[in-house]
Amino acid sequence: MSIKHALVVDDSKSARFSLKKLLQQQDIKTEFAESAGDALNYLTSNTPDIIFMDHLMPGMDGFEATKAIKSNPDLKDIPIIMCTSKEGNDYAQQAIAIGAYAILPKPAPAATLAAILNRLDPSSAGKMDSLGATENKPSQSVGVSTRVVENMVRKILEERFEASQKQLLEAIRENLLAEVKQDIAHAKSDLRVELNSRMDNQIREQSTSICQRVAGDLIDNRYDEISKKVESHLNSSLGSISDAMETNRKASPELIEEVKKIAQFTSAATAGEAAKEAATEISQSIAQDVAQEELSNLKSSVSEQLSADLGDRIKSSKMFGVAGFLCGVVALLVVIFS
Repeated sequence: MSIKHALVVDDSKSARFSLKKLLQQQDIKTEFAESAGDALNYLTSNTPDIIFMDHLMPGMDGFEATKAIKSNPDLKDIPIIMCTSKEGNDYAQQAIAIGAYAILPKPAPAATLAAILNRLDPSSAGKMDSLGATENKPSQSVGVSTRVVENMVRKILEERFEASQKQLLEAIRENLLAEVKQDIAHAKSDLRVELNSRMDNQIREQSTSICQRVAGDLIDNRYDEISKKVESHLNSSLGSISDAMETNRKASPELIEEVKKIAQFTSAATAGEAAKEAATEISQSIAQDVAQEELSNLKSSVSEQLSADLGDRIKSSKMFGVAGFLCGVVALLVVIFS
């Protein structure tokens, strides 16, 4: 297979011109495409002998572009060289599985590029030998060693970055965990204080309500009991007072009889039958007046001192009755001896 025309697909301008310089030394015409989309548009009207495809590009990457090219019957036989800085058998197998012919490291070593072209076009082996003879061997060595150094530096940086990333993530995790624990502790404390305060308030309110209800019930019961006792006592006292008043409303038959006897005795000794009758009438009138006056006094006294001890009032009424009786006797004697 003669290779005269190549398409370089890469978004890096320096990578495109670096590869172009190597291809021009082998008399290979080079065209550029800055993206996978530009490359597919170019291939609609052009058919290069070989395609150098960058792996990582904005938008469609090199793998997707390779799949699209290999799915086109008119383009599937064009060899595609995947240009990448990645290494490892896994990546190479993945690239070959989607249709790539070979892997060309970045930056492209001249010896690797020559080996790939020689496999595709054995007639270009002489050009490769002459190119190798004219190249400065120290430059080749420098190019290879530079790539090796770059890979070593990249690996070291990646390892250090991963270690730093792990340490940073661990530190962040520990800080976040400590802050979360502290926030949870504060939240628990605040919640406990709030719950205790609410419970104390509720218990205080319930206790006050229960005490008020119990006190109210006790007061009501005690009030009813006292009211009944007072009412019963008042009724009993009023009955006794009414009986006493009814008893004292009239002069007792014994009192009248005694007055009669005294009057009869007195009248017999002094003025005879007429005086006896007059004395009897006078004594009865005086006794009734005295009893009536005492009854009036008793009513006033009972009305003014009803709230005092009812037993004492009954005793007082009896005493007033006796006093009235004595007054009547005294008055009768005064009339008789006057």
